[in-house]
Amino acid sequence: MKKPVTSKGRILTIGEVIQQDVRLAAVLVQLGHIDEQTGACWVTGGWELINIVGTWTDVAANQGIEGDSGGIIESDLWLRSIKHTVQRPNAFAGSILKAQSDYYNSLNPNINLQLIINSSPCNYLISPDYTPLENLAERFECDCPAGMVLSCGASIQANYTNLRALAADENPTIATVTLSAIRLPPGLYGSCDYTRAVQILKSKGFLDQECAGPCG
Repeated sequence: MKKPVTSKGRILTIGEVIQQDVRLAAVLVQLGHIDEQTGACWVTGGWELINIVGTWTDVAANQGIEGDSGGIIESDLWLRSIKHTVQRPNAFAGSILKAQSDYYNSLNPNINLQLIINSSPCNYLISPDYTPLENLAERFECDCPAGMVLSCGASIQANYTNLRALAADENPTIATVTLSAIRLPPGLYGSCDYTRAVQILKSKGFLDQECAGPCG
């Protein structure tokens, strides 16, 4: 079943992908995942979620916690979104106020994250400096509307820190950043260099023959 790829609530087009990653655009064309009339992108492949988890079991402030992502990435992934959640299972446990407390805490959890993805041929410095957790999703959506490709074998370096002391019932506190991605066929992205990608896009009319810019 075809499913449109969306960005900020609208359907992503091949022109937007070309502006950000010519090789990814060529892969989508080779897979037949582009509507040749509208340029809209769609997918049929499976989704994969990568959770990067940091857990605090001490209430002191300014603790550095290494994020656990479960090892290296085992297939080429087209990263589409970044989300976060903060869980405090014991905070307000059994209280009618728990849902409200968790919601407001998630808006400003006082947790910062350093996030670097070591991928070939690019290393993505998503957040080389410690950045408030709640800022990541918004900045990713604005700055990377077409997402990015994480190659097979990529590794994730993530470090959390809490800026305030935790209350006794906030032990444990669990911060999770979730990377939502679409699986790409093995080897297709890695075997398509820039020159080949431009040739593919020009042959299908998605790039102007005189330059490497998207048509229209």
